[in-house]
Amino acid sequence: MKKITSRVLTGLAAGALAVGTVAAMSAPAQAAAAGYTPNGTNPITFVGNNVSFTAVEADQTLTCEQFDLTGNIIDPGQTREFGEAAGTLPNLASGGCTNPIAGDTTVDPTGTWGVRVDGAEVGSVSPATLTSVTAFVEAAGCSFNVAGEVSGTFNDSTQVFTPTGSTLTISDNPVGFICPILGVGQGQSISVAGTWTANGLTITNP
Repeated sequence: MKKITSRVLTGLAAGALAVGTVAAMSAPAQAAAAGYTPNGTNPITFVGNNVSFTAVEADQTLTCEQFDLTGNIIDPGQTREFGEAAGTLPNLASGGCTNPIAGDTTVDPTGTWGVRVDGAEVGSVSPATLTSVTAFVEAAGCSFNVAGEVSGTFNDSTQVFTPTGSTLTISDNPVGFICPILGVGQGQSISVAGTWTANGLTITNP
């Protein structure tokens, strides 16, 4: 029978110590990445810059000179899980919205929009989403509702939200004589371009 020497015992003890040290260091790191904290002073404003919406299948674009969202951070300074709401954006101030065919267009929110952070920052950039986006759109002789979410990134250094994707669709059957001319129809996808600058909101992890 082989004897367990003191050298072997010393090696085993050192290995166990190393494993314990790694585990101790890993746990806080994992915890730090498990949530985020929205900070700022209410109210906050998402100021739109070159915001536009395109009905993809119809190839019709609506551009707005002004498209600003105003609301409040929910429990500023309190940490929450990724995917939970950071704030609400119930108020929309829009102006100068036009379409090349329909001309002047109005966009009115029909619910309370929101914003959330979906994952940890990489550098100063977090994945984020504008949620519960619902609006009533009316152009000359054509009206319809839009609903969905706008995914994107939020840069904590510049406070800029940049859209990267959209689940927005025309959620009902467009009504009006010009709708067939525009080619818009229920279920069509709406893409989003431009940026929003979130005055008053910063994000930390956690």
